Amino acid sequence: MKSSLRIGLSAAIAFLLSSCRTTEVSTETSLDDVPVPQSWSESSGTYASQDWVATFGSSKLSQLVIEAQENNFGLESAYQNVRAAEAAARISGANRLPSVGAGLRSSDSQSLFSFDPPITVDSESHALSLSTRWEVDIWNRLAEEHLAAKSQYRASENDYQSFQLSLSSQVARAWFNVIESKSQFELADASAKAFDSKLEVLESRYSRGLTDAFDLRLTRAQASSTRASAIARRSQMDTSVRQLETLLGRYPSAELQTSETLPSLPETPNAGLPSELIERRPDVLAQQNRLLAALALEKSASKNWLPSLVLTGSDGTLSNDFSDLLDSDFNVWSIAGDLTIALFQGGRLKGQRDQLKASQLSQLARYKDTVISAFREVETSLRAEKDLLDLEQQTEIASNENQLAEEQAWKLYARGLVDITAALDAERRSFEAQSQLLSIRNQRLQNRISLHIALGGDL
Repeated sequence: MKSSLRIGLSAAIAFLLSSCRTTEVSTETSLDDVPVPQSWSESSGTYASQDWVATFGSSKLSQLVIEAQENNFGLESAYQNVRAAEAAARISGANRLPSVGAGLRSSDSQSLFSFDPPITVDSESHALSLSTRWEVDIWNRLAEEHLAAKSQYRASENDYQSFQLSLSSQVARAWFNVIESKSQFELADASAKAFDSKLEVLESRYSRGLTDAFDLRLTRAQASSTRASAIARRSQMDTSVRQLETLLGRYPSAELQTSETLPSLPETPNAGLPSELIERRPDVLAQQNRLLAALALEKSASKNWLPSLVLTGSDGTLSNDFSDLLDSDFNVWSIAGDLTIALFQGGRLKGQRDQLKASQLSQLARYKDTVISAFREVETSLRAEKDLLDLEQQTEIASNENQLAEEQAWKLYARGLVDITAALDAERRSFEAQSQLLSIRNQRLQNRISLHIALGGDL
């Protein structure tokens, strides 16, 4: 019998036996006890965002997001995890296929017989072999393990997509934080300069006996406090810039500059249906694929007490002369099947099944928790859209009124109709209201980012 024919026969038998499956791979996941509403309790907009980053109207932000996607080290790590998981899936799939190997063995030995006189016998042996081994997947156990590996691979892809989405959101958040911190510093610096100007006037009036020391000291204290606030804002701006540069993969030198102001928000995007969210968010899909992997492993472990069949075949030549290795007259071959079953493992197999069953139930709980958390994030962001808009409108009114009150307070003080404390208090209120307005505008932008991320990015 020729070598190729015998090995082909071995492979054919294994293939036929492996097709005799008693079970089918199942990928069921259940959300029976997780409420999936027909619609959101909070209303949303009408348009579907195809590029959520572009909706903010900043070409610089879009460029920074692209730069981060190309250079961020964390994203590169996530990508390599995907490659490793893909390789692991291929390795798992290879376990279902026959393995074929070739070998060449040569030996030379010498035997000494203690006769009189002694006799020495030299001998040599050469063997050329081709072997195959195939574990027949009768019970579909290897298929379940391969399904688990493929599900883990898909989960790693979802993690990578989730990381990309998260990185884009981090860059957007950091960019708006940089703009706000710059605006806050400019506001504090302008306030400090305004107080320095007022202080010069008061010191001049004090030197002429037109202002008492109490007014002068209060103004000096307020001027120093405002300068301290400007220094703190400058430090915050420096920190914000370095954080953004780190996300971009740059050296954190705080050299990134911006002349932009916080943009106005477009209309709230359409949130779609809650049921669509489960099929769109990459973190939810990652947990779903991990659940599928856990289910497959648990099913595979439930079959570890069933018998296993391994087919082996070998063909080759064996000769004392190396030149005869290719001579068919020295051919040796074998085909064998090994059927084994575990009779006693000291509870190891049952322990494996119990462990994987518990792991599967744990992963199911994590999957459900991720789903319900996704719903919460969307509802919270939609509610905050309305609340923050109302808050901005009221704060803007307060800011405008406080600025007008500040101007009037200093005019009244110059006429001697109010004391210095009223003027300083009006100045402080005006500064705080303008600063709060900047902060709320950034909060609205940050919440809009949260809403886009909660919806799974582009719709």
